[in-house]
Amino acid sequence: MIQTKSPNILHSLPLMLAACLLISGCASYKPKFDSNAAYFERMETQEHEGVKVSVVGLGAKESRKTFGVNLAAKHILPVWIKIENGDEKHSYFFLERAIDPEYYTAGEAAYMSQYQVGYRLKKILPPILHFILAPFLPLENLVTGTANDSLQKAFKEHSLKYGWIKPGETRSGFVFLPFKVGLKEISVDLYGDDIRQGIGTKRHFEFIIPIPGIRQDYLSKDFDQFYAKDQVVNFQDEQSLKNYLEKLSCCTTGKKGTKNGDPINLVVIGSREDILTAFTVSNWDETEIVYWGSVLKMIGSFSFKKRYEYSPVSPLYFFGRAHDVAFQKARATINERMHLRLWYSPAHYQGKEVWIGSVSRDIGVRFTTKTWNLMTHKIDPDIDEASLYTLSDLIYLNRLSSYGLTAGAPVSTSEAPAGNLTGDPYYTQGRRVVLEISKTKRSEFPDRLFITNEPAQTKPV
Repeated sequence: MIQTKSPNILHSLPLMLAACLLISGCASYKPKFDSNAAYFERMETQEHEGVKVSVVGLGAKESRKTFGVNLAAKHILPVWIKIENGDEKHSYFFLERAIDPEYYTAGEAAYMSQYQVGYRLKKILPPILHFILAPFLPLENLVTGTANDSLQKAFKEHSLKYGWIKPGETRSGFVFLPFKVGLKEISVDLYGDDIRQGIGTKRHFEFIIPIPGIRQDYLSKDFDQFYAKDQVVNFQDEQSLKNYLEKLSCCTTGKKGTKNGDPINLVVIGSREDILTAFTVSNWDETEIVYWGSVLKMIGSFSFKKRYEYSPVSPLYFFGRAHDVAFQKARATINERMHLRLWYSPAHYQGKEVWIGSVSRDIGVRFTTKTWNLMTHKIDPDIDEASLYTLSDLIYLNRLSSYGLTAGAPVSTSEAPAGNLTGDPYYTQGRRVVLEISKTKRSEFPDRLFITNEPAQTKPV
């Protein structure tokens, strides 16, 4: 009888496991909670009627150094919050639910981050070999138990505890949220109870904080250098603004400015800070610049059909330069997303900045000879749907003070579509959606700026 040899993995598995357990046991848990950490320089503070709230979010490297484990790999974002109750009349109750309904408890975040060498080996081994690990799992608990106990204790001690905050009391610590980078909205709600009369109240604090981890496109722009003072025009009435918008070029272009790209179908009125806030609250993500790191992430996203919320957008040109700010809403993969580009213009409306934009919906990818990588996104040809989606999105999130429609984009039909720089067809009624951003959330439906019934351009010019 011929005796078959056991697979090499069976011979080496005990040694591999023993080595992993030894490493796990020897690597003690070493967090570094520092009240003078550099990230506190980004801390933002708001105060309302004696109640002060301070907030700062940690990037992946910062959280790994602070907590001693890779929280970002577990999709966990630690946010440090300090609440100072200077209100002599009210105690306030704090709950994480107001910040994010998908928050992690301190115990949950700690358990997800603990040392589990055997469990990790089980994930990479074929199921037929899982039984071999069983005798070693109790040993793993012995060698990792001390480190995991320290980890659990540290997470609990440094978390922000829910419950009542009495007058004169200060409470601080971390809450654990779903991970993201770029700008993130943090809403802190405090529910108060008058300690003398039993009258309830509520304090609401809303922050837009930066989470390090991406290189946003707008951070590399020097907006003050784009236009001389005598080039900036401040329109005071709606009709003058409307006339200006309708006379703008119909479309974006390539770098040389000789061929038309996507149509200009969006106008946003508001400061850069207000625009960033409104789109962040409406769950749009910022985009990265193109550099080696973002290119590698794009390749990985395309290859493995993963989501990349901050994927760079290809450069289109208006006012002689590439976009100044871009946002997107990605679906499950990089192939499908809403994305828009904005250019800072020399126009103002009643003192507010006017941004000219183009928005479209990517519905897939296709082959093309017009790009360096032979691939491009395919857009939904119904380009008006994308601009109307942006309008409705900001209306439903209560971030618009007014809206309007102008002519100016090129009219085309599904039977006779126009085309962008990569040959994708699109059709439009030729309207530009105008959005005036509100600095704060509104409960009323936005006012109407103007609705045009004038003929739009019949073809790209």
